[in-house]
Amino acid sequence: MDYVIILGILMIIILLGMPVAFALIMVSAGVLMVYLDPLVANLQVPQLLFNSLNNSILIAIPLFVLTGQILLKSGIGTRAFDAANKWFGHLPGGLAIASVLTCAFFASLTGSSIATVVTIGYIASSEMIKNGYPKRLAYGIIAAAGTLGILIPPSGPMILYGAMTNVSITDLFMAGIIPGIILVIIFIVYVIVVYGKKLNRGEKASKKERMAALKEVSWLFLLPVIIILGIYSGIFTVTESAAVACIVSLLLALFVYKGINLKGLFESLKETASNVGMIALILAAALLFGFAITAIELPQAIQLGLESLNMNKWTLLLLIFVIFVILGMFMDVISILLIMVPILHPILVSYGVDLLWFGIFTIIALEMSAITPPIGLNLFVMMQISEKQGTPLNLIKMSYAAAPYLCLMILLIAIITLVPQFVSYLPHAMK
Repeated sequence: MDYVIILGILMIIILLGMPVAFALIMVSAGVLMVYLDPLVANLQVPQLLFNSLNNSILIAIPLFVLTGQILLKSGIGTRAFDAANKWFGHLPGGLAIASVLTCAFFASLTGSSIATVVTIGYIASSEMIKNGYPKRLAYGIIAAAGTLGILIPPSGPMILYGAMTNVSITDLFMAGIIPGIILVIIFIVYVIVVYGKKLNRGEKASKKERMAALKEVSWLFLLPVIIILGIYSGIFTVTESAAVACIVSLLLALFVYKGINLKGLFESLKETASNVGMIALILAAALLFGFAITAIELPQAIQLGLESLNMNKWTLLLLIFVIFVILGMFMDVISILLIMVPILHPILVSYGVDLLWFGIFTIIALEMSAITPPIGLNLFVMMQISEKQGTPLNLIKMSYAAAPYLCLMILLIAIITLVPQFVSYLPHAMK
């Protein structure tokens, strides 16, 4: 009963509007005060908060965030979409296909869903609507494709998951590549099958135009190549790869594309500091929460309860997926990840679940929260874009536009569950 009260209090104060980090710290400190010696709790809380962030691997997060901000401010997204449009715009649903591919490519540069949607959303949706595409497709496909930002490496949530579970972040990065490609293919096939015959085709660009567009963005291919090959060749670690990616993106923005000035760079640093400060505070609070619930043996109690129900591994995973979906309606990806992983980690180990596979399963499930009402962040970004374009969609209509892609993400989860080798192949092959 005490466990239910603790979790109930946490959910209530979060729903009342208290920031997640402060809610976690308050509940954790209260638990430690009540169940342990108050003097010990007073000493452990600040020490645990400090130790949770005293991890060099976490330096990669602000560096990848800064990389995304620099690319966002430099206008590179417009060039990337134009190149994709030149190559694929003449196909059935070509502009939508170009949007998906541009989102996937930009995801490999930034690791952020929001940055991807903000960068690609306006120009891509404008082109689609101008060419007679239904608003439901124009806005829904970008909101959904933006979620690739946390599945295709580099990915901030993958770094956090790895830090909490001791799963290799390098392996997580590689494990996300094939599922990410599969999701891109699923989105493209859906567009062609459902909308292909209904949409106007664009004119096919000449070979010269296509090669010129590709040449203009060719420098951008340096970033994913540097990140992946650099890590697996042993030249540098994940953290060092983030630093190199940050420097390369700055050099490209300043000297190749010349799309950022001193003011834009300052704004990038300010946005990075704001975003990373929030993530760091939530991470410290979540790890404190993990220590507190472990001290009172909450995971063990949940495990015993599940065993008493004779619940097998697959039923457990289905239950976890449902919990993720429900939480995703009210909380952001980072908050869910940092609250649930400390609770689930020991339970998953006891059930023999592959933590690498579960990391990708979790990322896909949490991707859905970005397009799940009532607080799906990608939905709100696209709502703002639709208002600027003079074709506003409210939350209900925008959620309706994104709904088919939720089903496609569930299909991807079913695929990697039936064929887990899609997750494990690259990490094993690269060793």
